[in-house]
Amino acid sequence: MKSQYITFGAQLGDPKADKAVGQFITQISLLLDKHCNKVYCTEVDEIAPAIFVDGDLWYWEFEGLQRLRLSKKHRYIEIHIGMPRSRWEGVNSIDIKKYLIDQLKDALDLMLIRLNKEIYIVNDQELWTDFRKVEEEFLLK
Repeated sequence: MKSQYITFGAQLGDPKADKAVGQFITQISLLLDKHCNKVYCTEVDEIAPAIFVDGDLWYWEFEGLQRLRLSKKHRYIEIHIGMPRSRWEGVNSIDIKKYLIDQLKDALDLMLIRLNKEIYIVNDQELWTDFRKVEEEFLLK
């Protein structure tokens, strides 16, 4: 079985966070596998944004992007996305979906900037063309 090139991992802070956000993370992951499962940079084997959603049991208390890390040895790039409770608790599903896709887009943008800074050959244009398909299909569901 071929592994996914762009993964979207998640740590959800409690069952309520999972109920509010988990289904959307799964949808995005499936769409990334469908539309973006090709190599955009031959120097990395995985592009790995991960989201941390605050809840009652676990909370990270940050919003936005942090911990951008490129591992040349292990051939991956990762970044952490923080989602505070205020972004999902009592928020309608349309706004949650928009927040998730916007944060993921920003995360991918920072990762591509870092890869280009390393003078890696990155097919940015193809990635963004494919990602637009993910975004459109996700927001229409």
